[in-house]
Amino acid sequence: MTATASINLRISDTEKALIDHAAQSMGKSRTAFILENTLRMAEEVILDRTRFTLDSAQWTQLNMALDNPPSEDHMRGLSKLFAARVPWQKQ
Repeated sequence: MTATASINLRISDTEKALIDHAAQSMGKSRTAFILENTLRMAEEVILDRTRFTLDSAQWTQLNMALDNPPSEDHMRGLSKLFAARVPWQKQ
């Protein structure tokens, strides 16, 4: 993939030195180190919000909930939730 965008950020000299030291210890450039670790963390954040695991009791509860139709209160709550704008959407 060809890089076409840039990201600029301001950090302290101490933070820069720490990043440089870590990057050098891995034989990477500062940019490669920051990009690799930032992308890994971004993936973890997204996966943390899209994947979950359940023990057997939780699995049973989930299946019971899925097998029974939701109440009117639950439906109103879900309608409100799905109608809400996420913080990153423009008004």
